[in-house]
Amino acid sequence: MTYSRFIAIGLFILILLFAFALPNPDVVPNLEKGDLDLPWNIQLHEDNSSEVFKLRLEHSTLADAIQRFQEPEGIAIYKGEQRYSLEAYFGTVNIGPLKAKLVATLQASPVEIEEMLSRATGIALSGSADRKIELAVEDRQQALNKKISGITFIPKYSGLESDFFKDRFGEPDAWLRINENAVQYFYPKKGLSIVIDAEGKEILQYSHPNHFELPQDAVIEAINPN
Repeated sequence: MTYSRFIAIGLFILILLFAFALPNPDVVPNLEKGDLDLPWNIQLHEDNSSEVFKLRLEHSTLADAIQRFQEPEGIAIYKGEQRYSLEAYFGTVNIGPLKAKLVATLQASPVEIEEMLSRATGIALSGSADRKIELAVEDRQQALNKKISGITFIPKYSGLESDFFKDRFGEPDAWLRINENAVQYFYPKKGLSIVIDAEGKEILQYSHPNHFELPQDAVIEAINPN
C-alpha cells in the first residue's frame, strides 16, 4: 500500500468518526437541569417579573436579546386574527445544549403601532398566514430600545413529551385540550404556557406572570389529560 493511499484511508476513517460523533438534530441531547440557560430555569424577581434565558420580561430590551444571541432575522409588525404585535424573529439560537427558534414580542402601544404602520415598507404573509408588515429603517432602529414583553421558544428536537416537561416544570395548574394530538399546559405563577403536540413541534410561551391570562375553557386541575 502506497503512503498516499494510507493517508487517504486514514482521512476517510476520521471523517466517519467525526460524522458519528455529531449530535442528531432531531434527538434530545443529555440535559442538565442546573444549566442557567435552559428553558425551565425561570427566575422570579421581587416585582414578580420573570427572567428566562438571562432576559427579564418587561425590563430587558431587544438590544439585550441581540447581545445575548445574535442579530434577529427580522423585526416586523404581525397582524393576527385579533391584534397587531411588534416582534423580532431570531431564527435558530443555541440555549445551552438546545437549538430552538425564538421570537421576542416587544412592548408597543396602539399609537406607536399605528405610527409604524404609516411608515411601513411592505406587507407579506408569514408562515402562520398572519400578515407580516416590514418596518421602516428608523422604526427598526427604535425597536432596539423596546422592552421584551414575551418570548416564544420552539425547540427543534423531537421526543419532548409531557413527562419531559412535567419533570422540569412540575404539574401544570391548568390545561386545555387543543385537538386529539395537542394539549396546552399553563403555569400562571411562572407566566408560562406549553403546547405539546404529538404531530408537531412543542411551543413554550413566556410572559410576565402579572399579565398571564388563562383561557376561559381551561381545566383548572393539576391532572394528566392524556
